[in-house]
Amino acid sequence: MDRNRIILQPTENEVEEKKSGKRVKQKVPLQPGHSQLDWLKMQRAATPMIHAYEPPRLITIEELEKHNTRQDAWTVYKGKVYNLTPYFTYHPGGDVQLERAAGKDCTFMFDFRHDWVNLEAMLEKLLIGYLAPPQQQ
Repeated sequence: MDRNRIILQPTENEVEEKKSGKRVKQKVPLQPGHSQLDWLKMQRAATPMIHAYEPPRLITIEELEKHNTRQDAWTVYKGKVYNLTPYFTYHPGGDVQLERAAGKDCTFMFDFRHDWVNLEAMLEKLLIGYLAPPQQQ
C-alpha cells in the first residue's frame, strides 16, 4: 500500500509564503466560546464530546481515507490517528484548512505550518489509534 497517497502537502503558494517569510495568517472569526483556550478547558474537563478511544487500535489507510469529511474527519500525525471532527469549530484557520487534513496524514503539513504547536497535547483526547504498518494493511 502506498502511504504517500495520504500525505498532505503544502500548496505552491504556501511554500512561496514560507520561503519569503511573508506568511499570510488566515485566521477566521470563531463562535463565542470556541477559542483555543476554550478548547483546552473543554479537553481538561473531559466532556462527552472529547474523549480518547480506549483502547487505541490499529487503523488501515483504507479506513482512514473513509473519514474525509467535515462531519467525520480523521487524520494521522506522526503515526497516530486522531478524530478531528470535534475540533473543527475551534480551529483558528477555519474549516477549509482543517478539512484538507481529513482522511490524510497531516504530519508534514502541520509541521510546515505550525512547527511551534504541540498537536499531540492539543488533541490527546481525540486519539483513536495508530496507523497500521504496511505489512498489516
